[in-house]
Amino acid sequence: MKRILSLILVAAAMTSCQEDLKSNDPGFQGLKDDVYWRANDARAYLSSAGRLTIEALTEYEQVTLSTTNANLGTYILGTTNTNNAASYTSSLDGINLEYATTMVPGPVSTFTIVSGGTGYTSGSSVPTTGGTGSGLLVNVTANSSGVVTGLTLASRGNAYMAGDLITVSGGNVNCTFRIQNVQNSNGEIQITEYDNVNMTISGKFKFNAANVNNSPFGGPIMNFQYGEFYRIPIYPSL
Repeated sequence: MKRILSLILVAAAMTSCQEDLKSNDPGFQGLKDDVYWRANDARAYLSSAGRLTIEALTEYEQVTLSTTNANLGTYILGTTNTNNAASYTSSLDGINLEYATTMVPGPVSTFTIVSGGTGYTSGSSVPTTGGTGSGLLVNVTANSSGVVTGLTLASRGNAYMAGDLITVSGGNVNCTFRIQNVQNSNGEIQITEYDNVNMTISGKFKFNAANVNNSPFGGPIMNFQYGEFYRIPIYPSL
């Protein structure tokens, strides 16, 4: 009950903050490890190749969001496409923390089916082979023709990497799927408005980022959720 109440209070607080953000544009905010975080300054850059970079800063922290371009849509983080990324850095009292949605080993977060294969039947906790990790089990849904039409995670395993190609055991051993990202490094950036007249960008974001400088002063993973950026001014390339 306390957990539910806590979530309700967080949602209410973020709704209020979002309204405040839109009345004080430009703005950049979110929950960092469940604590409200807001930038003192934020600006975006658009390269000659069209790549977007947003930098949000406080006195000693910086959040950076990068996407392949500034088109409206959702950009998935922690994949083999390193043009879509998020990072957080801080430097205070000689302690440097660095987190990024880079490719790191971990439990599987999301994946995409490559081939439905043949000869399969539906089943639960089906073993898999391939990839860099171990322990990955899936629930299989197959049609009457023996083609796999759906897969869900039964066990996420560990030490897998984005891009790993996995084979589902059973059938004719030809159903495959590719790991998109892992729990240690994932998330998304959603661009909801690109004003190419006034040159501003708006959207939302959330991500898990790994401790890339292995600092003992920070946890292994940092989480941002309910992130929003609003009418961030766009400047020419860095």
